[in-house]
Amino acid sequence: HMSTDFWKTCGIRAIAFNDSSLLTCLGNDFGYEYIFEKSIEMFADPGDILIAISSSGKSENILRGVDSAKSKECSVVTLSGFKDDNPLSSAGDFNFYVPAQKYGPVEVIHHSICHCILDAIVSCKGRHRK
Repeated sequence: HMSTDFWKTCGIRAIAFNDSSLLTCLGNDFGYEYIFEKSIEMFADPGDILIAISSSGKSENILRGVDSAKSKECSVVTLSGFKDDNPLSSAGDFNFYVPAQKYGPVEVIHHSICHCILDAIVSCKGRHRK
């Protein structure tokens, strides 16, 4: 949903790597720990921004995706929760950590953070949401 809001509202090219065919193909061919790494290798360009979201901050496929984005000279924004020393919480250029131990609150706050990022971009561009 957020990727659509980024391109619709801000005119920013955005891709959500959650297409079931893509995930199944990459997972079956390479292993599910590589699904985001392979997607980023294929689609990311230097200067792109990856928003990496993991409630636990320990998802291997997300961490590999972050490493792949960095190797392609992309900026990385991370959103994580549960324990403050999770690997994702310090892996990005900008890191948002939610100090909650349950999925529901972490996921809701992550979604709110994404909307705040979107609103900040809209404000910087001088546009108004419709």
